[in-house]
Amino acid sequence: MARVREDPQLGLVSFFAALIALIVLSFSIYRFAQGQVGVGIIDTVIVVAVSAVGIGAWLPGQTERAGVLMAVVTTTGCLVVSLLFARHGLLWSYAVLTTNFLMTSRRIAIIANLIVLAILGSHSEVFANHIERVVFLSSGLLVTLCAFIFSLQSTRQRQALEHMAIHDPLTQALNRRAFDIDLATTLQAHQASQSPCTLAIIDMDHFKSVNDTFGHEVGDELLIEMVRTLRSHQRQQDRLYRFGGEEFILLMPDTHALGVQRALDGLREKIFQTLRRPDGEPVSVSIGAATLAPGERGAFWLTRADAALYRAKHGGRNRVMMADQFEQPAHSAADRRGALHD
Repeated sequence: MARVREDPQLGLVSFFAALIALIVLSFSIYRFAQGQVGVGIIDTVIVVAVSAVGIGAWLPGQTERAGVLMAVVTTTGCLVVSLLFARHGLLWSYAVLTTNFLMTSRRIAIIANLIVLAILGSHSEVFANHIERVVFLSSGLLVTLCAFIFSLQSTRQRQALEHMAIHDPLTQALNRRAFDIDLATTLQAHQASQSPCTLAIIDMDHFKSVNDTFGHEVGDELLIEMVRTLRSHQRQQDRLYRFGGEEFILLMPDTHALGVQRALDGLREKIFQTLRRPDGEPVSVSIGAATLAPGERGAFWLTRADAALYRAKHGGRNRVMMADQFEQPAHSAADRRGALHD
């Protein structure tokens, strides 16, 4: 259930595999009971193929491929049954035209549906007359169009929900949930490559006085402008998060400590020169940053950056403080992690 919640496509493929296998299996048993061995064998082959795809979908990283295979199996089965048994098999095509959009990408689904309509439409023996063929092609195109629109709308709604889940609604910066996810990914990547990475906490100075003096709407606008300024200064690989209130986190992969100091000083100066309060006073920020140490846990990495921010605040504000500027280098990463629990 946990995998299905994390991967809805796996749930769809598994559900349709089980449903199709169960329905077609009942027809297969009926065909054998009626002495229709050929039809029964075809139905059995479809059941086995669909079941194999459904089981294969649970292998790591195979969900997308399983969806494509499911569309191929159901489309092929629909064509075989329709061509062999004419109108009795034709009714299955509508289910296939619809579910293809649930199993795979819209592009592949459209290709599969057009193949079904083209092959069946070109065989006059499948239909009782010309009018029936025109009706089938028209209704098939209509079903394809409706399924396409439904798939497109569902994708847009899912993307909107995913965006809302990891973005701050006011500033559109990434939120704390996104930070927790990216932090775990960053730590894993660092363990594998040992590439340098820096975390900076950016806090707007005297922000409470802005809200108290000019109102929360002005404060909100200032936060929005802050994010715009930060984004204009960050690199493509950097990630910006609103951590809470007027506090932001900038995650900077592949960044050495020496380069970070200059970059953050430039960012601080740009904010000071660009942003203004309604009374014309410049907006300043205090920044605390820490470069990830080998074997360091995310919680302590964040704690070190927060300690650097604290020193920047109490050192006069409007400044950048690096954690290694005041930490004792003799302490190992293991010592620091132990101190966190003391």
